[in-house]
Amino acid sequence: MLSFRDKLNAAFDAVRPNGPEGPEYRNTEVAAALGELGVKVTGSYIGMLRGGERDNPTVNVVQGLATFFDLDPVYFLTPTTPQAAEKVAGIHRDLMRLAEWRDKGVLAFALRAMLLEQDSGQLAEAAKVLLEQVMELRRTDREAGS
Repeated sequence: MLSFRDKLNAAFDAVRPNGPEGPEYRNTEVAAALGELGVKVTGSYIGMLRGGERDNPTVNVVQGLATFFDLDPVYFLTPTTPQAAEKVAGIHRDLMRLAEWRDKGVLAFALRAMLLEQDSGQLAEAAKVLLEQVMELRRTDREAGS
């Protein structure tokens, strides 16, 4: 079972402030954003959650983190039913895949392709290459048993 620390760090890794190529959010940035949502925490507390020194945040903190990272709050909770466990596992898999695609350059390539003008003829070629990369990732996922 995934720990709260694992889940939070996966969210930090997958969701970046300046797009897929940018650095992770800093703990202080997340704390400030949660403060704007009415959830008072410090960057140090976020760091303790990420390091596993604290592992039982309040419902308000969980909701704030879910809102900030645009995730279903159930992701940060301990699942109590098989359906909830399956949902948490699915969200985590999606976050891991997003981070993997970022690391392999797929997301950056997709963003660049979207910025090309449609009538330039480059978009069709870019979309073809992107599709080939996505298909290769899916193939490797199947081979790995994911």
